[in-house]
Amino acid sequence: MRCPVLVSRADEMARLRGALALPASGHGGVFVLRGEPGVGKSRLAATVLAEAEQAGMAVLAGRGVRSAAPMPMRPLGEALLAWLRTGTVPEDRRLAPYLPALGRLAPQLGTAPHDGGSSVMLVGEALLRLASALDGPGVLLLIEDLHWADPETLGVLEYVADNVRDVPLLVVATTRPYDAPAVTELVGALEARSAAESVELVPLGRDDVAEMQGACLDGSAPDGLADWVLRFSAGFPLLVEEVLADLQSSGALVREDGGAWRVATELSATVPSSFARSVEARLDAVSPTAREVMEAAALLGIGFDWQVVGAALGLDDRTTATAIRDLRRERLVVADEDGFAIRHALTREAVLATVLPPDRRRLAAVLAEAVAEHGTDRDAGSAQALAELFEAAGDGARAAEHWLAAARGAIARGALTSAEEALVRAAAQEGGGLDLDIRETEVEVHALSGDIPRAVAAAESLVDELVALGDEADRLARLRLRLARALLVGGRWDEAEATLEQAGSCDVALAHVLGARLALGRYQDEVAAERARAALESVGDDRPEVACEAWEVLGRAARGRDVVEAEEAFEEGFRLADRAGLVLWRCRLLAALGALELVSRRPTDDRLIAARRAALAAGAIATAARVELDLNIVRIRYFELDAAMAAIDNAIAMMERLRLPDLPSAYLIRAFTHGLAGRDDAMAADVDVAEKIIVDEGMWLVGLPGHVLAPVAMARGNYDEARAQWAKAMEGARRFPGVPFSTRGLWALLETVLDDGAGGADAREEVRNGPQANSPHNRFALRYADAVALGRAGDREQAERVFADSEWAFPGREPWMELHAQMLVARSAAADGWGTPESWFRHALDGFVEIGQTEAASACRVAMRGAGFAVPRRAVGSVRVPAHLQRLGVTAREYDVLELVVDGLPNKAIADRLFLSVRTVETHVARLLQRTGAPDRGALAVHLAG
Repeated sequence: MRCPVLVSRADEMARLRGALALPASGHGGVFVLRGEPGVGKSRLAATVLAEAEQAGMAVLAGRGVRSAAPMPMRPLGEALLAWLRTGTVPEDRRLAPYLPALGRLAPQLGTAPHDGGSSVMLVGEALLRLASALDGPGVLLLIEDLHWADPETLGVLEYVADNVRDVPLLVVATTRPYDAPAVTELVGALEARSAAESVELVPLGRDDVAEMQGACLDGSAPDGLADWVLRFSAGFPLLVEEVLADLQSSGALVREDGGAWRVATELSATVPSSFARSVEARLDAVSPTAREVMEAAALLGIGFDWQVVGAALGLDDRTTATAIRDLRRERLVVADEDGFAIRHALTREAVLATVLPPDRRRLAAVLAEAVAEHGTDRDAGSAQALAELFEAAGDGARAAEHWLAAARGAIARGALTSAEEALVRAAAQEGGGLDLDIRETEVEVHALSGDIPRAVAAAESLVDELVALGDEADRLARLRLRLARALLVGGRWDEAEATLEQAGSCDVALAHVLGARLALGRYQDEVAAERARAALESVGDDRPEVACEAWEVLGRAARGRDVVEAEEAFEEGFRLADRAGLVLWRCRLLAALGALELVSRRPTDDRLIAARRAALAAGAIATAARVELDLNIVRIRYFELDAAMAAIDNAIAMMERLRLPDLPSAYLIRAFTHGLAGRDDAMAADVDVAEKIIVDEGMWLVGLPGHVLAPVAMARGNYDEARAQWAKAMEGARRFPGVPFSTRGLWALLETVLDDGAGGADAREEVRNGPQANSPHNRFALRYADAVALGRAGDREQAERVFADSEWAFPGREPWMELHAQMLVARSAAADGWGTPESWFRHALDGFVEIGQTEAASACRVAMRGAGFAVPRRAVGSVRVPAHLQRLGVTAREYDVLELVVDGLPNKAIADRLFLSVRTVETHVARLLQRTGAPDRGALAVHLAG
């Protein structure tokens, strides 16, 4: 499976493209691509060669070949002979005397002189003369695998490098950093005298591996596959291709009819045969002692303690060090801080494949005893290492003990996938006698990961069994607390309350925090906050996970009324989780912080994407599903409906499988997404599903009208319908004030614009003094409403000031709801005679056309005609705004202003040209400076050109 494109390497290609431009100006240079086998040197060289051919350059390409007695100048001869099949040597009097020297490379060019050592210099000069004589934009000479080249080729390269500066010849060579000391010495000397440049290639990072994987598979890949591929390929592009090809050929990776890929079986690494042969050859090159050290190290893992290996094998430090030195020379082992590590995971797998079963059992047994004696802490890492060793040694009881310890350590870190895998391994051991402990830990893993059906079923079964056995009360109480957590996550409030009562007070802090979560589920925010604070007071320093949960509850209890207080609580919990290394709580609190973006004026998805990645890596599927739901909302705000639908479909798929309580909300949000896309039947179908499964009356009374029907009506320009639906949502919010309702500010704006009586004033005061009044999304709409009220009262100057203050430059793109808010303000401003309503209408119209809200655009045109303004025949759309500026959030109107600023026009002239007020132009210029990061007007020109 070969990647069809060059992934990453942008910086390297930028340097090489600059080098490709040298010959066209009569200059040349030598560039050496240096990196380990499989890191992508040949792929990069092939890209350079293709671009050189496309530019019309003459291309000569040859390679060194591994040989005990290499043919002199073989790479140069191969390159010249291949070129001569289609190319012709020109008649040039300056080149003619050197054709016999080129005859050493290509006999048809003449008889080579018998001049011994001088032939190297003559061949080098002949190549320079040939490059100067050829017509066109210059010559590229590519020499691959320079580490296998003969001494004569290296001599020619050195001569050319020292004399190529004013010759239209670019030499690109590829080499490995360790295989040929002579090449390393030569390249270093050339660099020291500025005769050559090295381009170092390093393995790809995680994002680049994911991109390469996508290109290889030409379709969506399963979540987590990129991390697995990175682990076994170590970021080497060649190994990425081979690992993916092996997964496909083995049937582990299967392509569905729709083009998406899925993992059909458990992933396991199969070492590519070419790589296995390479490792086997390197093992054969070291001493028997070094080989046994390598085999023992491979059983320990990627990183290994050399002292433990030495103790297990009965070696003194000097002997162990000598063996490791041999292994480093063969690039099987690398230094890793104060210790050593196997080069990468595939190297380890290749070594293990060479170890015979009797040797594996013997080595595992002595290593296990050495680790148990010399190992440090019983953390998850050392516990897993011991478990694997005792399992390999055939000691099932001790293997089960350590697998259980590894699972508990993984839970503490939040690595739930690893914890579940460790428990499966523990249960598989014979003679362990830890069945109840393993099953009890499984309940915790299922509950934390959000797999509520499995958690509840496992906990209820185990409770019944412990009651029948008459087990100790403390153990039964702890298990009931775990069951209560699972019931709470599943939204089964009454059952959770009964279970908490049965559990008693065996764990006061945990009982408080679970009681707080119960109160939160019932919208008893004050009770939830009180119980969470009690948990914080009673928890000790050794229970950071309980404190993190308490902070999360405090944040959730506050978010409906005070966004700032909620953010402070989430951040406090996040910092604690980060300090304590609690991965699960870190990603949960990061997700909570990301969700607060939903009430901001310019939401971003950075925190949410980071939280989703962390949740999936930890196996916290419930958290990942909730993040997908929030990502949908962020993308809806910018009318990115395809991306929004993909996110909500993912969320629903996970929530249905785990029967999570957020499922009704997810269906309502998908109904909203369908409604925005104009799919009314699909919207109604999802609303019907939500109604059948919803158990939360507050969510239904607020969520359906306030978060689905009203925004859909607004998107279509049906402002009276939107007002009516938001009024219904407000009725529900008065009954259930704890239900999040971040768009109530738009209700106040509609009431103010559409109601000539006191209704608008009452609505503004209710929002101003109600929950979430300080959220930016509500505050800006409320300030718009204040401006409308001031204008209607005749205070035009103050109305303009309030509107301008709420409009001041905000970074990022403009959500579509703001366009509607601006259009509503324009309607009132036109009727009441203040501000610059025509420019506001035009700005809103441009935005509606850009995002495809055609019904809203029609409503805007009608309102403009009603106000007496000329309606543009064709609104300026995003087709006029270059892509690089669209990504910064620059609108069509801002682009108009940018063009005139770059032309040197002052604000007054721009205002006259575009029929805007000077103040509006000032606002647009301020936004342009904010979006682009330009320090002043003069620096905007570079952004216009891209």
